[in-house]
Amino acid sequence: MLKILKVITGNLTSERATVPLPQSVPTPDLFRGPVQMNTSKCIGCGMCSYVCVSNAIVGENQEKAYAWSYEPGRCTFCGRCFERCPVHAISMDAAPLEPYGHPGERSVQHVVEFGHCPECGEPVRAAHEELLKRAFADLTEETRELVRLCERCRRRHLQRNMMVSAFGEREKNR
Repeated sequence: MLKILKVITGNLTSERATVPLPQSVPTPDLFRGPVQMNTSKCIGCGMCSYVCVSNAIVGENQEKAYAWSYEPGRCTFCGRCFERCPVHAISMDAAPLEPYGHPGERSVQHVVEFGHCPECGEPVRAAHEELLKRAFADLTEETRELVRLCERCRRRHLQRNMMVSAFGEREKNR
């Protein structure tokens, strides 16, 4: 019993170990806080949702856009989404997440609109220059133009080129 009283007396007379509010402990270097997404850079590839182990990031392909949602309550702050984003649209905040009371209260949703096909106006998912360089060893201007087209117009363009190469200029003028 005396040992317990000594511990209690020692705790009551010693200096406080916690930081009283409203002060806070400074965040350490390389701290990984909540995920932030820059919609102007995002191409809607879905890599962030693919590598998210906790399912905190969910991406959904819609007809004319890419819907991105983030639930920080599920996030493990591992940084995989940040590391794997090919266009650096994802960042991690340097400040910790503010407290909240209900699940989903701090969730974030973004919609990334697709571009339009220059020939028909249909929605087209953007292809970033860095990804094109990774995919094609010899990146030509013709390849860049094909990537800007929707799938239907791209097929039509390639079929036209195949006909020209197979039958000459005669088929091109038909």
